[in-house]
Amino acid sequence: MTLADSLTVLQSSLPGLKSERNEGSLQNDVYEAVDDLCNFGQRAIANDTRINYHTRAESDLALFQKLRSIVAERSDRDRERYQELLDSAVEFLLQIAQIPLPADGRLGVLKVIRSHFGFLFEQYGFAVCEEQPTRMRLKSGHVCLELGWATASSLSFSLTKDDVSHFWLEDLLYLYHDERSEKVPLLLDLQTEGDVESWFEFVACVLKEYGRDLLTDQPESWEQLAQAQSKRDAEYAAMMDARHGRN
Repeated sequence: MTLADSLTVLQSSLPGLKSERNEGSLQNDVYEAVDDLCNFGQRAIANDTRINYHTRAESDLALFQKLRSIVAERSDRDRERYQELLDSAVEFLLQIAQIPLPADGRLGVLKVIRSHFGFLFEQYGFAVCEEQPTRMRLKSGHVCLELGWATASSLSFSLTKDDVSHFWLEDLLYLYHDERSEKVPLLLDLQTEGDVESWFEFVACVLKEYGRDLLTDQPESWEQLAQAQSKRDAEYAAMMDARHGRN
């Protein structure tokens, strides 16, 4: 049975499950789990490259296996009603778990990161500690850098030390009085591989120009960056107060 066929079977059960969801907690849990699985399945069939299907499927499998265990201890009526459906859901998830990760990530983002940020591996000893279809997490000692496809610049780049404070690209530019700090877009519209390439080419240039002390974990550089972030946040708050007449 294909993924599409399996999804059709599960979707056909939703009207009945929905009508029964108020009968008890089991009925509600089964409905919500199958409804969520159908939404997940639609994304798999549409080849949504933002998702790590194996990881997500493993998580959902734990839920459905728990539901199967609960149903196995219930009445004959409940077992007859739900056991076959839950078995079908598990088989569907096992199919989805086989969907491979795109080697280059969504819109080639992982390939672009490897290309433009090779200097992090070669010069600063960074290594990949986590990789998903939309992002890559790099670490060297106490310093961590997260890069990825996102709809907001703050989700596309963050720099941290010991996972305590998060700093954005604007903070780094502001620290060095670079006027581009005011031009970094809050929202990103990365619709093509070319968009991804252009954005990360810019990010890499900023990091090469201003990131050395942070990437080598110089303590004073983190203090200076924290101060710059606080000052930038205060200026932004004052600007918004003035704009909305809150002064």
